[in-house]
Amino acid sequence: MNKFFTLLSITFLSSCVSVQKYNAHIDEKIDTDKLRKDVDFTKEKLLRKHVDIDLYYSKETIANRLDSFKNTIQQPMKPNDFSRELSKVVSSFGHGHTVVTSFSRKITKETKKKYKESKGPMNLLEFKSLDNHLYLNKNNSKDSTLVLQAEILSINGIKFQDYYNLYNNYRKGDGYITTLSKYMYGNSYLRFVSNEIGVQDSIFILFQKNDSVFTKIVKREYKEKKDKSFKKNSLDTIQKKSNEEQKFAKLSKEQKLKRKQLLDHKKKVKKYFAYSSFSKEYQREISFPDKNDSTTVVLKIKTFSLGNSKKAYPFIFDSINKLNVKNLILDVRNNGGGYVRDANYLYSFLTTRNQRQAVMTDKMRVNSKFGLMKNYFQSFGVIGNTLGLPLAVYKYSESIIKTKKEKDGYYYKVTGKKDFLLQPERYKGNLYVLTNGMSYSATSILSAALQNEGKAIFVGEETGGDYNGTVAGSFNDFKLKNSKLKIYYGMIDFKPNTSRDLKGRGIIPNVPIEITFDDVVNRKDTQLDWILSDIKNKH
Repeated sequence: MNKFFTLLSITFLSSCVSVQKYNAHIDEKIDTDKLRKDVDFTKEKLLRKHVDIDLYYSKETIANRLDSFKNTIQQPMKPNDFSRELSKVVSSFGHGHTVVTSFSRKITKETKKKYKESKGPMNLLEFKSLDNHLYLNKNNSKDSTLVLQAEILSINGIKFQDYYNLYNNYRKGDGYITTLSKYMYGNSYLRFVSNEIGVQDSIFILFQKNDSVFTKIVKREYKEKKDKSFKKNSLDTIQKKSNEEQKFAKLSKEQKLKRKQLLDHKKKVKKYFAYSSFSKEYQREISFPDKNDSTTVVLKIKTFSLGNSKKAYPFIFDSINKLNVKNLILDVRNNGGGYVRDANYLYSFLTTRNQRQAVMTDKMRVNSKFGLMKNYFQSFGVIGNTLGLPLAVYKYSESIIKTKKEKDGYYYKVTGKKDFLLQPERYKGNLYVLTNGMSYSATSILSAALQNEGKAIFVGEETGGDYNGTVAGSFNDFKLKNSKLKIYYGMIDFKPNTSRDLKGRGIIPNVPIEITFDDVVNRKDTQLDWILSDIKNKH
């Protein structure tokens, strides 16, 4: 028993030392020569491994930018400061999925245990940014006095404007697109503040709403303890269930069937519209801008990183067709993408074409014959490759068979038979598509395919993703020796089933309308309002 506690103590201490060592590295300044070596390593890796790295700028230009940055390093820097400056250079190459990581502070197991039954103040709030403004978008705390859409000037004295000036242009979209970056500062500012102030039981937020400036204290919230009436409430619940069962027993066979169908429908809605118990929101939503008119519907898709898409979209469009919808508004604003196959199922219900097809092109460029196989090997790890040997062998073989050499490089066959869809009950009414700078990756693949068909009217902002595709799909990374930062990059140049001559730009709306910060403050959706006005004028 003594040996057990000794071993436990050693494990605990080593864990604490490991966390301390990790956090100490964040605050440690790295010598100039070592940082320059990391830049050289970045240049060598990106030029050699990143597929189509020279899609927007020549390899010579990319090398010169990294060399110029290396020459500007005259003083030692902390890892996160180095990450910020290196990110600005890497993002200028036009590959939005290529990301330089930064470090977030770790906490010890003891601290985790202490706060296990609680939520920190910043985890209770959702912040969003628009240009150089930060605002409160969602309040999950118990404090109902927090004003949504109020501008946040600072947290614990750390001014957002100072952060914005420091980090401006550290992330960009694809190609020469500028619309994505203005939305990127909300979450990154929170990480920055968390690293600066550490774990806190309360934070002081300086807000501004119109001409009023005020401070709010947001406190850590703990899980509520069960009160004395819990047992009584439990008994009441049991009694209520019993009463419901008795009522159910008295129903006719037809009534029972209808009740069962209603319950099944509610379950399907929750499942296929992807209800999140964490955010208490649906990730797919149908809404009616005019409550008295069911023929105009907004279908909002917040992400393509969801399951059940194969069954979800038939379920959704069955409802749309039953409602006899004449004007469908597809809202993919702030949809950062996800699985292209998810977007492909949605596309199959919106396309005007009458043949089997996929939203993406058949084959896409990769950097080598064995690149994807090596990536799968690293992803599975030693244990994964051993335990999942049949799956590993299948994935390796598939990646090699599907990768073919052509005159201008290697190409990977992405699509299979199951990706070529032709839905018998497609939507055939008027189609509007709402986009903004955060419409990215798979969302841009979908938007390009729809815009090419000419049926949809696009309203809003240019997408953050390139019309002609983006380097993503499968990801790999490499670690910088001295700063210990990682750089993630895509391995497949994903393309939509269309292309155009205009290079490095997103899906440009037919009706460009920018949301201003005043619109946010006043909760005005000028983009959606334009569509509703256009529908009204056409009647």
